[in-house]
Amino acid sequence: MSLALLGSLVCAYAQNIKWGEEIPAAAADVLKPRLEQMLSSAGLADVPLEVSATVTERMETPGSLGQVALVISLQLCSGEVSEQIPLKGVGQSEEDAWQRAMKQFLPKGKAAQNFIKKLNN
Repeated sequence: MSLALLGSLVCAYAQNIKWGEEIPAAAADVLKPRLEQMLSSAGLADVPLEVSATVTERMETPGSLGQVALVISLQLCSGEVSEQIPLKGVGQSEEDAWQRAMKQFLPKGKAAQNFIKKLNN
């Protein structure tokens, strides 16, 4: 496969994902390839996907080594199919905590596979 064709396929996948405004761009950059892998490995790369997230818990530790801990409810929707996935991230800043939380999403994890199963029904 040529690099140009591969690049256009990746862009096509990315165009099928609609991001909620609450998801920081850096966190979306971490999550995007994971979502694309989840969909493409199930043969659903062309399925439109809406992704949103809500911070359900936020904690901060004081001091010079302070950290931010977030519990995030990630919502995946495609048509009438949806799945909520809880993610946790701890980082030096809120952006870092978001990125670390998105790394907790596993394309072959139970929650992702439940969503794929619902899509296939």
